Amino acid sequence: MCQYSGGQAISGQGGFYGSGGARSLQVDNDEQHSTEDKRHRMLALAADVENLSRVVAEAEALEQKLLDEDDVVSSKSIELKASIKKLMTDPSMLESLNRLEVQGQPVWGLSSQEREMVALCRYKVNNC
Repeated sequence: MCQYSGGQAISGQGGFYGSGGARSLQVDNDEQHSTEDKRHRMLALAADVENLSRVVAEAEALEQKLLDEDDVVSSKSIELKASIKKLMTDPSMLESLNRLEVQGQPVWGLSSQEREMVALCRYKVNNC
């Protein structure tokens, strides 16, 4: 089905959409692999978001326990701080975080909540 887009064809404007594959994307084999890589990255992106969500939930639970200690330096509070640091600097968590950031900012395509979570994780990692 072709539809005329308007304008004057003689002045370079207008034309028919869908005619002659004008809107089709021609890709060579290298670009095809690139498209497949992008799909795999999107799947990895979802796994990374899930990994960060799990880590944030665990860290918040530990931080709540630390707050319940009433700012008293004890073996329990030291243990909780060490657990939080270990959790936030775990290599798999750092890899996920690095994949979710580009030049220090959350990658494009994340929801606002996911962007906030990435920023929060980076803040916590930097403060460990």
